Amino acid sequence: MTGGTIASEIRDNIIYNCGEKDIVDYWQESNSNEEITFEKIKPYSILSENIEIENWNMLLDELRKDYDDYNGIIITHGSDTLSYTSAMVSIFCKDFSVPVVLTGSNKVLSDNTGNGVPNFHKAVGIITRGKTGVWTVFDEVYSSDSIQEANCFNDRFEAGRCFLKAPSFDKNIVLKNNVLMIKAFPFADYSIINIDHTIKAVLLIGYHSGTANERAVDILLNKCRKRNIPLYLQGQAREAGVYSSAHDMVNSGIKIFSDVTPEYAYAYLMFINS
Repeated sequence: MTGGTIASEIRDNIIYNCGEKDIVDYWQESNSNEEITFEKIKPYSILSENIEIENWNMLLDELRKDYDDYNGIIITHGSDTLSYTSAMVSIFCKDFSVPVVLTGSNKVLSDNTGNGVPNFHKAVGIITRGKTGVWTVFDEVYSSDSIQEANCFNDRFEAGRCFLKAPSFDKNIVLKNNVLMIKAFPFADYSIINIDHTIKAVLLIGYHSGTANERAVDILLNKCRKRNIPLYLQGQAREAGVYSSAHDMVNSGIKIFSDVTPEYAYAYLMFINS
C-alpha cells in the first residue's frame, strides 16, 4: 500500500491521503466467503503526484524480499503516476514467479460509485488464476510495460506497446534521479534548459509521429554533446512512415525509442543509468 486516492477520504470536499479503512477491509466486507489472506505492508503513503525517487527505492526494497510462499503481490497506488511506477515495476519484476499487480481507484473508497473495490477484485482474480507477469488494473487490465498516463477528461488509461526488451541490472540496484525528460511542444526553446553534471541521459518525448522541431532538437543535442550525454527521442511507431526530420535526427546521433511508451522509456533509462 503506497497511498493515493485508494487510501484517501474526503473532508470538506478535499481529498486527503488518510483513509481510516483500507482496500483490504472493503474487499473482505464484500467477499467474506473467500478464503484469502493478505499480509499488508505500507512502505510509504503519499498522494502519488508527490512521489520521489526515494519512494521508488523503498518499494524496490519490499519487492526484493522472498515471496516464494505467496501467491502474488498487489501494489495499490495513486493514479497520477501509476503508469510510471507500473513501467518501473514491470522491469524490476520481469522474472518474478508470482503475479505482480498494480491498481488504484478513481474515487475514495467510501464512494461506492468508484472503481477501487472492483479494480482490487480484478487484481485478486489475476493472482488466484496464477496469471504470471506484471499487470496494472484500472477498469481494464493492462500489461504494466505498456500502460500510458490517464486522460484527464475521462480518467481512463490507454494501452500502448513495448517492443523494447527489459535491461539487465543488479537486483540490489538503487535508482537515481538522473534522467531528464523533456516534452516536445510548439516553439520550444531548449536553450533555457540547464543540463548539469548529475544528468546521465536526456529523453525527449516527441510528437506522435516520432518527430520534434529540428531547430530546437539541434540546440538540445549540442547541449548534450558538450557533456557527453546521450539524447533519446521517443514517439515513433515502427509501421509509420519516417519523416525527414526524424531521419535527420537519427543521422545526427540521436537514439530512437520506437514502439515504447514515454513511461517505459523513462524507467528503462533510469535502470541503465543507475
